[in-house]
Amino acid sequence: MKRLFWLSVGVVAGASGTVWAERKIRTQLDSLQPDHLAVLAQKRAVSLGRQLVDAAVEGRAAMRDREVELRDQYRSPLLSSYHTEVFEEVPEAVAEVRLRR
Repeated sequence: MKRLFWLSVGVVAGASGTVWAERKIRTQLDSLQPDHLAVLAQKRAVSLGRQLVDAAVEGRAAMRDREVELRDQYRSPLLSSYHTEVFEEVPEAVAEVRLRR
């Protein structure tokens, strides 16, 4: 009786291991298909593009803040017509990308 029990346990374990391995291999093969790789590359490119736009916008904002800081620091009281306004020039395309999120 013990032998029959352990034989059945071995058969079930072997069959389930085989089914698991087959599914794992099939999913890996499907993920390497050209259409799946193209979709993955497109998603990563879009993500990278958004990160670059965000970095550029953040860099420009930091640049404007630093410019205002420096202008305040080095402003001469002798120059009454000193231009202190900093105009924000954000391209329309960058603004549209940020709004789409």
